[in-house]
Amino acid sequence: MKRLLSLVVALAGLHLTPALADDAQTPQQTTQAFYSWYLKRLSQDKVPLTDDVARMQTFAADSLLKSIDQQAKAEGGLEEDYFIKSQDYDETWLTHINVTEQSLKGVVAKENVVLGTTQDNAQVLNVSLGKDKMGWRITSVEVVPTEQ
Repeated sequence: MKRLLSLVVALAGLHLTPALADDAQTPQQTTQAFYSWYLKRLSQDKVPLTDDVARMQTFAADSLLKSIDQQAKAEGGLEEDYFIKSQDYDETWLTHINVTEQSLKGVVAKENVVLGTTQDNAQVLNVSLGKDKMGWRITSVEVVPTEQ
């Protein structure tokens, strides 16, 4: 009986391991996961900000989502998608997302994100993240001007 109980406890522990691993994601892993998910949703003609609010809240800070919502409702609205800094995405972005860590200081991280493969189709972004009780979440995104 003790062996059976030990086996059940061990298996339960193995079952919980992936969930615990998700909580321990690095800022780089969070950013990679976000852009993979976000671009896939866009390619499915979805609007992640409104079609999957709960998922967006796991990736983006509440203050950022509130700010984007206010900008969208303001006169003139948003001229581009906040997270890709473009009106549309390039198909190559779906499979070419390169995230590198720029800095990590305590609960603040900065990531460099390159979407695409060539200078003609690439979009380069600086993504800032903050860590809170929900884990690493995006707090801002800025486009990095590229030379043409």
